[in-house]
Amino acid sequence: MSRKREHAVDCEMAKRGVWLVKVPRYLSDLWEANAGTDVGRLVIQQGANGKGDVKLKSRPGLVLPQSVSATIKGPAQVPDEHSFILGDVLNQTMAVLAEDKSGLNEDVDVKSGRLSLEGRVVKRAECRPPASNSYLKMKIAQISNSGQPKKQVLQMEKAAVKFKPVAAHAEDMMRIKQKKEGAKTVRADRNVLMEALFHAFEKHQYYRLQDLQQLTQRPAGYVKEILTEIAVYNTAPPHKSMWELKPEYRNYALQK
Repeated sequence: MSRKREHAVDCEMAKRGVWLVKVPRYLSDLWEANAGTDVGRLVIQQGANGKGDVKLKSRPGLVLPQSVSATIKGPAQVPDEHSFILGDVLNQTMAVLAEDKSGLNEDVDVKSGRLSLEGRVVKRAECRPPASNSYLKMKIAQISNSGQPKKQVLQMEKAAVKFKPVAAHAEDMMRIKQKKEGAKTVRADRNVLMEALFHAFEKHQYYRLQDLQQLTQRPAGYVKEILTEIAVYNTAPPHKSMWELKPEYRNYALQK
């Protein structure tokens, strides 16, 4: 029992003769940019030697691809006429196989389309451009363009960046300034508090911590920190739990 093949090849046009033509790269790009339209026509004439003279005449007004238009400058342009050099196919059997993927939609990349033979190759041909000055200028421009590196080093006349490198940013300078001002504020506040404590001890020799806190209007822990530097804490009667200046800071005037 034979199994039916799911992917049959349509051989209706298998006997049709086709030409295998080698064309320049710029011409294939030109045809690809104008896919689906008439790009030109073949003109076959009888030559003086009895052989057919085949020429390809391009249709005027073809859209130039970017790869071609980028290299055309001044009088240079794409040739509109090319000659075919024909040759026979010997000891080879070649055919043109086409695949139609229309209708596959999202499965176009994973499924095979409808296959068909478009013909067998009966002639080889080489498409040659004319040896004109316009063509030579175009080829020189293409060779020069292809030889240039994709990345180039350019000398800049002025700075293109918006932000220039600096030793210290404004935010850092502001932070340093605030830090210094904060340190100055702490030192200034410390000196003010110390002067206030000395002024209080000029009036009385002994003070409780709570009394000094009320006089100076500073936190008790901060007042005690200064007192440990300039005063001593009495732990025995008659002035228990009270502070007095250290001997080196005392300068009480003798009352007569």
